[in-house]
Amino acid sequence: MERIDQVVETCNIRLKRMKCVAMEGLIEEGQELIDEIEKGPVLDAGLVAAAQKVEHYEIAAYGSLCAIGKQLRFAEGVKLLEATLEEEKATDLKLSEFAERAGNANASQQDGEDETTRKSSSKSKAGHAKAEA
Repeated sequence: MERIDQVVETCNIRLKRMKCVAMEGLIEEGQELIDEIEKGPVLDAGLVAAAQKVEHYEIAAYGSLCAIGKQLRFAEGVKLLEATLEEEKATDLKLSEFAERAGNANASQQDGEDETTRKSSSKSKAGHAKAEA
């Protein structure tokens, strides 16, 4: 919001602050995940997805503001908005990388559990086969 205030001041425009119902909905979605899903990898994945939805919304908003600012030739304001846009994109990239790492870790953990299950299952089958022979 601080940077938006700078843009408003730099471009000498008036701004009416409004509640963003869409953003409130995205935040509420994340809160519902916290309220309804027990702690663990599923909740973690859901929260990363919820955070990315927020980032994508912000990227769209700042991208639109940059385009409008360019059309109106608000060069200084556009610089500030572009800086914020790049920060939002960087945050989204970090969230994607985190999701991939966490997903891979969970998948390998799950594979390890599956492998252990398969091994113990194979041993019990082998033991059962010996007992029958």
